[in-house]
Amino acid sequence: MSKGNSSRDFNQDISESSKTTGRESSILQNVEGSDKDGVKTSVQVVPPGMEMEVDIQAALRDAQEAATHMRPLSGPAITAVSADQDAQEDLDAAEDSQDAYIKPLRIFNDMIGRIVDLDVHPYAKMALGVLSWSSKIILAQVDRDAAVLKLLEKLCEVYGFMTQDQMLGQISPVILGKISQQTLECARFIRDYSEISNFWNILGKNILSETTDAIQKYSNVFDSLMQNSRDHVTRDVVIHVLQTEEISDLSGMTYAEGAGLDTRKECLEGTRTEILSEITKWVNSTEDNAPHVLWISGPAGKGKSAIAHTIAKWFKDVGGLGSFYSFDREREADRRHEKIFSTIARDLADRDPEMRRALADAVLGASSLKKTTNIIQQWQKLLIEPLGKSTGSTGEPIMIVINALDESGGVETRKDFLQILAGKHHNPAFPKITDLPNNFRFIVTSRPLDDINAEFHGVQDVQQMSMDDIPRANAERDICAYVSKELEGLDFQGKEFAVLAEKADGLFEWARLACGYIKDSHAGVYPMERFQAVVSRNPAERIPLLHDMYRLILRDIIPEDTSPHSQKLRSTTLARFRSVMGQILGTVEPLPLASLNAMRCHFPQQEDHFDVQLIVKSMGSLLSGTTNPDSPIRPLHASFSDFLTDKPSSGEFFIDLSKTQHNLAFASLRVMEHGLRFNICGLKSSFLLNSEDPGLQNRVGKCIPPHLSYSSRYWTLHVRTTVFDKELAKEVKLFFDNERLFFWLESLALINVLSGAVPALLLIPQWLKGHSEFKDVSSTAMDVQRFIRVFGGIILHSTPHLYVSALPFLPANSPLSKHLARFPNTLRVASGRDMNWPIVQTVLRGHTSSVWSVSFSPDGTRIVTGSQDNTVRLWDAVTGEPVGGPLRGHTSAVTSVSFSPDGSHIVTCSHDETVRLWDAGTGEPVGEPLRGHTHFVTSVSFSPDGTRIVTGSQDNTARLWDGRTGEPVGKPLRGHTSSVTSVSFSPDGTRIVTDGTRIVTGSQDNTVRQWDAETGEPVGGPLRGHTSAVTSVSFSPDGTRIVTGSQDMTVCLWDAATGQPVGAPLRGHTSSVTSVSFSPDGTRIVTGSDDKTVRLWNAATGQPVGEPLQGHTSAVASVSFSPDGTRIVTGSKDNTVRLWNATAKQPLQQHAMSDPLSFSDEHRMTETTTTVTSNICNDNFICFSSNPTHALRNTSELTAGASHDDRISTPFFLKRYTGWVVGPKHQLLFWVPPASRHPFYSPQTALVIPRGGPELDLSRMAHGQHWQKCREE
Repeated sequence: MSKGNSSRDFNQDISESSKTTGRESSILQNVEGSDKDGVKTSVQVVPPGMEMEVDIQAALRDAQEAATHMRPLSGPAITAVSADQDAQEDLDAAEDSQDAYIKPLRIFNDMIGRIVDLDVHPYAKMALGVLSWSSKIILAQVDRDAAVLKLLEKLCEVYGFMTQDQMLGQISPVILGKISQQTLECARFIRDYSEISNFWNILGKNILSETTDAIQKYSNVFDSLMQNSRDHVTRDVVIHVLQTEEISDLSGMTYAEGAGLDTRKECLEGTRTEILSEITKWVNSTEDNAPHVLWISGPAGKGKSAIAHTIAKWFKDVGGLGSFYSFDREREADRRHEKIFSTIARDLADRDPEMRRALADAVLGASSLKKTTNIIQQWQKLLIEPLGKSTGSTGEPIMIVINALDESGGVETRKDFLQILAGKHHNPAFPKITDLPNNFRFIVTSRPLDDINAEFHGVQDVQQMSMDDIPRANAERDICAYVSKELEGLDFQGKEFAVLAEKADGLFEWARLACGYIKDSHAGVYPMERFQAVVSRNPAERIPLLHDMYRLILRDIIPEDTSPHSQKLRSTTLARFRSVMGQILGTVEPLPLASLNAMRCHFPQQEDHFDVQLIVKSMGSLLSGTTNPDSPIRPLHASFSDFLTDKPSSGEFFIDLSKTQHNLAFASLRVMEHGLRFNICGLKSSFLLNSEDPGLQNRVGKCIPPHLSYSSRYWTLHVRTTVFDKELAKEVKLFFDNERLFFWLESLALINVLSGAVPALLLIPQWLKGHSEFKDVSSTAMDVQRFIRVFGGIILHSTPHLYVSALPFLPANSPLSKHLARFPNTLRVASGRDMNWPIVQTVLRGHTSSVWSVSFSPDGTRIVTGSQDNTVRLWDAVTGEPVGGPLRGHTSAVTSVSFSPDGSHIVTCSHDETVRLWDAGTGEPVGEPLRGHTHFVTSVSFSPDGTRIVTGSQDNTARLWDGRTGEPVGKPLRGHTSSVTSVSFSPDGTRIVTDGTRIVTGSQDNTVRQWDAETGEPVGGPLRGHTSAVTSVSFSPDGTRIVTGSQDMTVCLWDAATGQPVGAPLRGHTSSVTSVSFSPDGTRIVTGSDDKTVRLWNAATGQPVGEPLQGHTSAVASVSFSPDGTRIVTGSKDNTVRLWNATAKQPLQQHAMSDPLSFSDEHRMTETTTTVTSNICNDNFICFSSNPTHALRNTSELTAGASHDDRISTPFFLKRYTGWVVGPKHQLLFWVPPASRHPFYSPQTALVIPRGGPELDLSRMAHGQHWQKCREE
């Protein structure tokens, strides 16, 4: 093997190895001899093909029992003893005889170099390598005290036993593996003994007896192993004294389930021996410059994964496997690329108590590390630093296997990972793979994709091996062994096996498929005839061999026949095949058989209404999940999907996914038509939160089956990805014209994906664009978005209020209001009903002081806010609901917040002079605060590619930081003569003139400056024009203009290339302009001001757009557009955050100055602030109207259990912050939208309510346990 770009030396070694006489080693002969004698092996993990009958759980229980009395505080269960007088005498004796008892170890080390070069089984080489490492550890520990003297003597006896004449040639690999595993455990015991004994000596505790017991157990094991070797038997006698319970808390740490080692995927015993030997040799190398990474590349079907699983299994047997991590194209939704190093760290912690303690220390007090999806941080904080602090490494090889990296997703999903392994991180100070202990080895397997090859090419610490370079003779020999095993018992001989092996051309996947085809029973056809069908094929030009095999198998499943009747049947079968496979490949996530059938019966064409089992039952060699009705059905190998979607290769089996999308769209709509219904999960009472409804989650799983859940979540995607079809458009129109639309929202709320409906609904107008006859459908889809944005929060919390509260408050001009007639028994807005959707869509409360900064996430689904109250908060941008609790860490006001371009992180800055990074998914801090500024940090922003962060401060400087590590980049940007108030990067891909990306800064020195983002040097002179402090700066989306706001009450536009003003200042605000921002399309500018207003401007003309947006009751501190430009978010000194409709034309109604929506379970019982009340009248009526006939008369359920006097005096509160009107026992009666709360009518406040405030008619309102009666059957 060679480093860097060449794999020539590696494969030359394989070639030379293959030139041996072919005589198997004595070790391998002994294994075979044992098998012939009927002796079964009995270890838990052995080379492939060797039988096992170990009860590993029993072995672990024995180990725990042995360690019961040997637990210090935490970590490995190792005990120690004070050096009393008797022990010291023993130690003196040991020192006298030291040379004698360590002599066998030295002899072994002298022999081992010669032994590993012999033609022995690769597994045996691996075990010998571990024994060699262990002996070196033991030799380094010979000065330990008498408590471990007997164990040292026993280990030397074992090594002496192995160095007897030809003994190593007679020990089976199984026994050798067990000896190496046990020896490594003892080496660790001895290594750790001194530290632990010193600890207990300080405490004055003598635990000699426990240590003696442990050593005796080890000695007994070795005696048994040596006797087994003499008797040529193997018994399960290995113990693990070190594997005991750990109190180090790693619970909750991100771990990728299902990505680990699968022992069913190993190579056949006796195959791939040269490759496995070379890999073992590389892993065991002790050279200082040995590369840390081995990249095994090759096309699909070459057997890369089998090699990875095999070598991992072998090293697992002897304790050398650190972690195995496999990607899977069909599991991309699991986002395994975000969990890779946290999973590896967990695996390493499980094998080494020292690493476990170091890892536990790393996440102690930094729980964000447990959930972080930033693999840069995972690498540094969960691997490099804990390993650096751990004293647990004994020096033995620790192997980490990353399988099928090419199936991790797109290029971006593995970019950071590749740069880590290749040591190409842009920050030279960032820890590289060479910073790991030298005994760590990474094996990576993948197809030779361009991005992987580009990162690994020429890297000295990456050793490369191409499966294409393996000598053809070796590959044919191994495939021949495989097919002979697979076809065992059939009437075949060696020559047939050789022909198949040659035909396979090195593709094990082809051989697997060929054997499955030949073995498949078929009426009237002998296996030999099927063999001939395989070997006689000559693929057409440019048709890959593997694809040709797929064609053969499929033509066997769907045979050709020349008779007219048979041809017709075959044509029908082919159509069914394409329909089924199109459905399997076209679904966004794999579905089980029952769900596929449930959707299929709603396909538009009658001929598609057949049982999927009719096709998949014969495709077990190509698909998984065909025999288990609950398992998702998916291709077994990624190459099968590639084949079916490649028309030249697949021919008549070609799958046109565009046609499939039409079927799936049509079926999804029909599934919802038949499956959705009112109160689908039997919600018990409108008085309850969903979380208070007993057994609701179980009912959701039963009442919303997988095919209905799937259709509800993905129907718009399937519609959008199909070619426009008028019949399908009619189905979409029918959906929006029907009350079923609300049943859909109800189901989405119950499966907790309601927020996803907003971006999903955007796809419908896109699909209908240019088809004016369906413009009303587009209009309704957009109206449903508004409905969700206003009412989504309460629907998620208490889904009955979709009908009880949300529908009644629909604006009169909403297309959705036509459905109200179907729900006559709800409250009715008798007067003061809004005609149109209010400009203020949602108002958010949670901060307890001024909100200084607001920002949307790149996908528009979340909002982040920073406040004077020292906290950062996340909000659902659709429903207005808080996402988790406040993010705490800053010790003073948070002045600026921003999402990273990929939405995975948040950066914040504060008056505490620090900058912080947060995980946007978990809300946990990422790493330590960024320190460097010497005064308040006022502004922060990510670069467009997320690799840099820029900050501005009252120390008059701006600074650049590494966006992934948090390290400072270069020197501070100096030039301003007063505080830097605002900073911003130019947009991605823009080039101001020709010199690259820039940074713009604004300052209290009244100027604006530009800087080169790469060098940190100023670009041109300061931009002068403002007559007072510049408070906010921002680039236009195309990077050609800069907009600035100032305390001089103006907004200015600048040419970014020349630095010259563009037009006259924009005037209109009557106080300082605090914040400015361009719309995503660059056509509008939004500004906020201390005058409490928000203004929109035409970016081309500088003219105001509409009237000022009024609603905040104090200065507006921050403004920002949503990524789609339809909404504006603002933060204010009134402690609120508001979402505005940026496309609304009507003037803002006066009563929009309402209080915000925010609701969570804890608020329900703790919030007591009210704006109005309505008492129960003497005749038990509840009234929120000046008309007594509008009163709610049936109040018995609300007042059940109260005395007559209590019923008369009990008020019903409108909770100011949440909008809920609640009863005496906090029952949820109904909810009032933000725009209607301030002027809300009640008898007690009738004289002071502004005119136009809504009055409610509750006379027909169904509520509580009878809420379902709101709908007319």
